Amino acid sequence: MTVLEFLEEIEDIVKNAPGLPLTGKIMVDADELLEITKGIRLSLPDDVQQAKWVRDEKDRILADAKTEYEKIIIEAKKQADLMVEKDVITQRAVEVAGNIYTRADVYARDMKLRTYNYMDETLFNFQKKMGELSELNEKYFGEMYQNMENHFNELSDRIASDMREIREMARETDEEEIKPHHIPIPVGDGAEE
Repeated sequence: MTVLEFLEEIEDIVKNAPGLPLTGKIMVDADELLEITKGIRLSLPDDVQQAKWVRDEKDRILADAKTEYEKIIIEAKKQADLMVEKDVITQRAVEVAGNIYTRADVYARDMKLRTYNYMDETLFNFQKKMGELSELNEKYFGEMYQNMENHFNELSDRIASDMREIREMARETDEEEIKPHHIPIPVGDGAEE
């Protein structure tokens, strides 16, 4: 799966998660989200590989442009050498060679610009994916961890309050005076037979 597919899966989980009444919060399966996060981490190297491929592709395109440039230069020199015999031919050769040089320069510049645009677009998309992942982490996981921490703090406060109450009841019980019981002894009616 790609990073974008993982992000879509998280969005589906969040959209379909049951809500907690009156809180605006949702309940999600932490193990499921952690598994998706693990998948995202594992798929990031593919995006890094894609960036490397873009760099290699740029080098290849520039090398092709240079080769084409050199072929055009060689061709221009050949044409110029053939035309050197007469001044008019020489002048024409200089013009043609100048045009060929200009075309080669324009072609090389266009190839560079296309390569830079392609690299810029690819890196922008990669940066955007990383930003979305960071926002998603901050939005969903940060809130989830904050909610868990708040819940644990409330639970800890409640336990501490219960412990104080139990200790107070134990202290009161310990200090309570034990009174002797007066148990009446049954007495017979006094008539003896």
